[in-house]
Formats: sequence, structure tokens, C-alpha cells
Amino acid sequence: MRGQEDARVFSRTRGRVNVGLPPNHLNLGPRFITMFRVRSFVPRLTATVTAAALCAGLSVAPQVVEASQLDQKTTFLGVEGEGEVVQSLSDALRWDLTQRGRDDGRTMTLAELKLTMGCGDADVPCFAEAGKTLNSDELVYATMTKYGEGWKIDLVLLNVLTGKIQKEVSRELTKADVSDAALAQTATSLINDLYEIVVTEDDVPPPKDDPEKDPNWDNGNEDQPKDGSKLIWGPYSPRPKWKLIGVGVTGGLTVAALGTAIGSTIAIGANGPIRKELLAAAEDSLTDLKKDGTLNTANDIDPNSNGDLCRTARTAPPGMPGTVTNKPVTEVCNKADAVAALATAGWFATGLFAIGTAAFTTLLFVHKDSSPTAAKLLEHKVQFGGTPVMGGGFVLGGSFAF
Repeated sequence: MRGQEDARVFSRTRGRVNVGLPPNHLNLGPRFITMFRVRSFVPRLTATVTAAALCAGLSVAPQVVEASQLDQKTTFLGVEGEGEVVQSLSDALRWDLTQRGRDDGRTMTLAELKLTMGCGDADVPCFAEAGKTLNSDELVYATMTKYGEGWKIDLVLLNVLTGKIQKEVSRELTKADVSDAALAQTATSLINDLYEIVVTEDDVPPPKDDPEKDPNWDNGNEDQPKDGSKLIWGPYSPRPKWKLIGVGVTGGLTVAALGTAIGSTIAIGANGPIRKELLAAAEDSLTDLKKDGTLNTANDIDPNSNGDLCRTARTAPPGMPGTVTNKPVTEVCNKADAVAALATAGWFATGLFAIGTAAFTTLLFVHKDSSPTAAKLLEHKVQFGGTPVMGGGFVLGGSFAF
């Protein structure tokens, strides 16, 4: 069994149909069984592309959508068929019904209804009984099959109260009808035919590419900035290689600098290896011996001291300028200073390279509005070059692709 979005199970006893839904749907008791349905991942990706086209299509005839909003509770059971095109059109029809205020939000399919109710392919009375159990006034469902180079769809409107088919629409669809650009219009047209809604010229606004009827006509170039700038924002292709290289290089340097900064900071931390090395060197100074075998107390550095061990070790003994109290401890301190400087540089470089990565990433979505002349030159790969020659003079050359 598939899905977790809308779980329900039908039972049929003594001519009566019951449906079990989880509490968040109908607030029924725990005795009902749940059925799960998993939607295909690929159609969900297609639905993302479809949504943009649907928004544009529905905005073309807002009066039609508003006029068709009725107080009917409609359950849309989807479109039966195989392929992404079927799922895309199913999503488009559901979106259109939702905009009209009809779809009740359930996501049960016709196949699930048949399975749980034991209904046949065209068992309309059985479908109607299920609709009553769902507390729906109407059921809308469709089947879609491959038909030549295109498809054929049969869209049905079932009146649950009468138990009869109120309207059925059959139509042959071309590839253009189910393209991303036309999908919303196709779905709207099918629903209009299903509910016998007549679209008049007054319901349709003038096209946006007509400068005489639309005062906000923008020459169809939606990517062109409105402020007169020559920079155009948005994805484009092909992108220059130097931008991609810039993102890769700065991104790699950011990661490297961040790793260096983190490692260096940990090394000089209170529990880091350099701190432990410093304490060990100070501990050794308490037990080291002179050349004659006696205990050397002149270079003692107490590791338990609350003072600065490095300052104590670097202090010159009385009467011995230019020397240090303890050379081994001083060497560890010098090492710690170098690592601390490396950590500081690493954090600075991380911020700098991160800014560079963000800048190159932004450039991937920004390009200049090329002039027609520049576009022609790029199209024909016009190239020029020159080089000086011995004895004076200059040689020019070039290439041109037809």
C-alpha cells in the first residue's frame, strides 16, 4: 500500500459504506485502519516546474476562476495513467479546482478507491457510495492513455447525491497541449468544459505583448532590469568558464583556510598539544643537571606558577644580557607564537576567501546585456591578434567563422 499523505480504508457491509480516516482528517476513533500511499518522487519534481506555469495560466482569466467558485465539496481522484505527463496534468487539474474553491484537499486516487471498495473500472454506483462516505458532493476523476503521437483523456464529473455521471469530457491532446507553457491553459479548458463554463472576451485580459492594449508592456523581456541597468539578473547559459573557475578556486581556498584556522586554534588552546609541550618543558627544568652533575636551579620554570611561563623563560638572568633563563621553554613559546599567528591569518583568510566565493557565485547569475553587434561578433567567433616583428613593424591577424 502506498502513501502517508491521506490515509483511509473503506469497508462495505449490508449495503452501507464506511470509511476510516486518521484523527487529523475526520476525528474518528482508533478502530479505523489506515492505508498509506507514497507518491512517486519524479512526478513531484515535475510538479515544481508545473506550478510556475499554472500560476501564469490562472492569472490570464481571473474572472473565470472567481465566477466559478461554488459551495460544492469536490473530491478530485487524480488522473489514471502512466508517465510524467499524466502526473503533471493531474497536478494542473487539482490546482485549477483548488483555485475555484472546489477541491477538498484529499489526495486519494481512483485506483485506491477501487482497491479498497472493490469497485470495477466503471462501477459508478460504487464510486457514489464512496463519495457519500467521504462526505463529498462531487467526484472528479480521469483516465489518460497514449493516443498516436499525443494522448487521450476522459474527464468525469460524478454527482454523489444522484449517483449518476453529471458530465463527461473526452479530448485528444497534442504534445503542445501538455507542454509546460500550455499545461495550465489545458487544465483550465478541461474544467471549463466539465462545468460548462463559457469564457467571453471580457473575461480575458489583453495579452502582455500587445503595446496598444497593455500599458505595462515590457517588450516580453522579463529578465531585463527596469532601472535601465545593463546587468541582467538570473540564470543563463552558457556561463563563462572563468566564473566557474573562480567559484571553485575561492571555495577550495575557503575550506583550506578554515581548516588551518581551526587546527591552529585547537593546537594553542588550553588543552592543545603545544600547551602540553610547554608544561612538560617547564617540568623538565626543575630536574635538569649541570655539566658537573649537580642540580641546575638557575633555569627553573615552575609549571604550576600563575604567572606567564613564556615571559619568565625569556627573561635574561642578572648580569647575562642577550640570553634567556630557559632555552627549551623559550623555544616552545616561540613555536606557540608562530602557530597563534598562523591561526589569526587563517581566520582572516577564511573571511576573505568566503567573500570571494560569494562574489563569484553571484556573478554566476549576473550577465551584461550584450549589444546586437557584440552578439554577432560572438556568434561568428571573430578574433584579432597582433605581434611585433624583428627590425620594427607589427603583424596583425584574425579569424572569422561563417
